[in-house]
Amino acid sequence: MAGSFLLKDDRKCFVCGPENPKGLQVHFRLEDGRAMAEFTPTEVHQGWAGIVHGGVIGLLLDEAVAYAAYFHGFKALTARVETRFRKVVEVGQKLRFTGEVIEEKRRLLRIRATAHLEDGTLAAEADATMYVVRDR
Repeated sequence: MAGSFLLKDDRKCFVCGPENPKGLQVHFRLEDGRAMAEFTPTEVHQGWAGIVHGGVIGLLLDEAVAYAAYFHGFKALTARVETRFRKVVEVGQKLRFTGEVIEEKRRLLRIRATAHLEDGTLAAEADATMYVVRDR
């Protein structure tokens, strides 16, 4: 990516924006140096009947990596993300999302995100590279 970007928060992000009435309105917080959030999908988040659409889980993993960068003082955009689904998630199962910065290198961050079920079972994980738009 080349050029200069101005990243502006208009509070309408589909995942976390409190002013997006059709968004998920998930609240991420900083806990032990990691981005953390919980989300319980409903029928509107399903693909196959009763099963959460993988794209919804991927979307939340991407948000976890973005918040991990943000909580470490970076504004960044996802350059690459690889997602692995480990367990089928059923509608109504609460998920805990975690994002953690693994490495800082020039204008790139390597970040890992996970989604766990309430019993601690790993449901999905993602490894991402984030492009830093503005340093700390």
